[in-house]
Amino acid sequence: MLKQTLVLATLALSLSANATLITIEHNITNLPYSGYVPIDLDADGNTDINLASNRYANVFNLDTRFSRSYSLIGDEINADTEWWSGNYWPSPNGYVQDDLLYLAVRNTTIGDYFGYMTYDYYSASNTVSLRSFTYDNSGLPIIVGASAVPEPSTIALLCVGLLGLGWRRGNSFTNSNS
Repeated sequence: MLKQTLVLATLALSLSANATLITIEHNITNLPYSGYVPIDLDADGNTDINLASNRYANVFNLDTRFSRSYSLIGDEINADTEWWSGNYWPSPNGYVQDDLLYLAVRNTTIGDYFGYMTYDYYSASNTVSLRSFTYDNSGLPIIVGASAVPEPSTIALLCVGLLGLGWRRGNSFTNSNS
């Protein structure tokens, strides 16, 4: 009976460990200074945002939303972030870290996930290029600059497996001494 319970617990825990931090590399260095180009942030074949190298972003006629100010490493992007629909030129003042800027984005064409674009920032020309788009596919808030960490359920699954191995080893040790 205990063996069946362990198997069911392991299955349930493994099914709940499905959130993933996803980064899609873009490395688009040829954004136009005037005008803009449509960008497919989430690699599903649909335009999510329009960008230009002068830090211009717009989402006219798109469901995507972005923040009107950049984020800093360690900031949480969530439902309380001030979301914008339209066009804007966020100011980089106070937000450049290691020549990078991070712009919060939500609700791309694959779903209502929180994420951020990482820009390479060129201070001499005050322009940007798109490096990547990072999001968490669970729909939960995301921390700028955070790396993927094991889900609590993944850690729990590992513990259950180790307990099962210990229980099995204990049973075989008890049976051999009988």
